[in-house]
Amino acid sequence: MQTQQEFFIGELHICANFNEVLSNLTHNKDKENLRILYPRDENGKEQEFKIDNAREVIAHAYIACSQVKTLILCAPKYRIEAQNALLKILEEPPINTQFIMIAPSKNALLPTIISRLRIITYKDHKELPRLELDLCKLDLKQIYNFLQDCNKQHRSVQEVKERIQALLLSAHKHQIPLGNQDLQAFDKAIKQADCFVRENLIFAPLLLKVRSAVLKARM
Repeated sequence: MQTQQEFFIGELHICANFNEVLSNLTHNKDKENLRILYPRDENGKEQEFKIDNAREVIAHAYIACSQVKTLILCAPKYRIEAQNALLKILEEPPINTQFIMIAPSKNALLPTIISRLRIITYKDHKELPRLELDLCKLDLKQIYNFLQDCNKQHRSVQEVKERIQALLLSAHKHQIPLGNQDLQAFDKAIKQADCFVRENLIFAPLLLKVRSAVLKARM
């Protein structure tokens, strides 16, 4: 019969700030027995965890080691096929191998994977970013300049989601009357961010809806 300590073969860290948690987790780790798999593109922007990333994890897990080695997996989204590939190795982990997964929420992972990991949740108290927009006087030039700036940045999924939330909060503070369809557009925008849609393409329809609501309120 397995004890609880034997049953859990690693940890799942639920957080918004991946880099801060990564820094804390690796601070005192032996670098020779540590491998971090954090998919990013050529610009350094985080990407979803794909089947090729899972295969890389499996390959590293089966490298023989006399000491405990730690594999850290970090991503805003884990593809189902990648999770299925990881499942067998999490159910029957190689000797001297510890897994640490970092994700924005438990919903990012299959229940069968979650059940094998000890869950650690971080409460994020940081303030939402301030958007350089005057919503009450929002015009097409403001929108264009904002989208141009978005196109130059390489923000993480979490940062984009925080900016979407900041726009909605600002609209509420300015008492801009958003209808049900407008609010649904914000929900859709969050899902688009999770799917790595470009930030300027996410914000363009949102800002046009806000501007439309402002103009209607003036009539």
